Amino acid sequence: MNNITQITSEHVTKHGLPAHVFKDSGLYEQESDKVFAAGWASIGCAQQLEKPGDILPVRIAGQSLIIVKNREGEIGVFHNVCRHKAAPLVDEPCNKRSMVCPYHKWSFKIDGSLLSAPRYFGNDNKPMSEEDKADKGLIKVRFAVWWDIIFVNIDGNAQPFDEFIAPLDELLTDHNPDNIKKISTTDYSGEVNWKLAVDNFLDGYHVPFVHSQACSLDAILDQEDLFVSDNIVGLRLVNGASAKPAKTAKQLPHFDNLPEAKKGAQQWFGIFPNTLFFVDPCWVQTIVVKPMGATTTDESLSIYVVNDEAASDEFKLERERLNEVLNEVNEQDIELLDKLQITRTNEIANQGHLVPAWDQINMSFQQMWLKKMQG
Repeated sequence: MNNITQITSEHVTKHGLPAHVFKDSGLYEQESDKVFAAGWASIGCAQQLEKPGDILPVRIAGQSLIIVKNREGEIGVFHNVCRHKAAPLVDEPCNKRSMVCPYHKWSFKIDGSLLSAPRYFGNDNKPMSEEDKADKGLIKVRFAVWWDIIFVNIDGNAQPFDEFIAPLDELLTDHNPDNIKKISTTDYSGEVNWKLAVDNFLDGYHVPFVHSQACSLDAILDQEDLFVSDNIVGLRLVNGASAKPAKTAKQLPHFDNLPEAKKGAQQWFGIFPNTLFFVDPCWVQTIVVKPMGATTTDESLSIYVVNDEAASDEFKLERERLNEVLNEVNEQDIELLDKLQITRTNEIANQGHLVPAWDQINMSFQQMWLKKMQG
């Protein structure tokens, strides 16, 4: 079963996607266009850029982009490509007043407009007019910021982001994202296909066995599947929240004005294709999954507390412990996924069986992928 057109929905329902889709380099190239460029993919978090002039280069499925923060504190996203001969402008996170191409020294303002191009007219050393510069600025990328996550639509043809995310906004109406404060961002790299990383996040079944420090088997037995939209699925544990991070004296503050009935619930979501989003009554976690190749994936894990009180000195120990626990969980997953990449890509894996009691959300995510790729 090496042809994408031969994969049936029925096979995915019973056995999951076939083994070859987690290692085939040709399919990875197709994903760049059909999945990542055509939809709303995440590339980072706005609070990673702390000061005006901060620039963050990112790669996503073959695209080189830069996120910038201008003098007014506004976020912008551009292709990391000089408008002369397409050289990359920025290689590392930095803070600059302007960006200078290393190839021919064309320079660009933080807002993407062309600042100058040395000796543009050759021997006629006249300055460039604003009209000359007008069509030579950096190419903008359509983007949106939601819960501090930066989403891009590279081909520009996806539905409006507000419509795309509306079902999840409605589900989270009691959780106010306006005051969330980032406490850390940690980058990871794994020798694994990106789809396995997403699938693992949406697998509640493994949590009490791999991450016993985070969840008990009794808690996960109350798992509720959430089919939010054609692009968003998730899980809910009504009583899954811990009273406080392990080994700390007190509990982090809850979301402001959160109803009492929701102060025990944890919810986590996969926003197709690559955004992983976890909402606890006292903290938020996002993972931006960045495919680097058919069998290599980077991740950026960001952790937030939910208001100014939780970000104060009073809760420093609790924030540190939360950061420690959540990164420990992700490290355990990376170790497991590197091993799973070897076995899940073997043809023998096609004889596996999804379990109706546990794997409906994973199956749904894989069906999303199949629909996008065959469409």
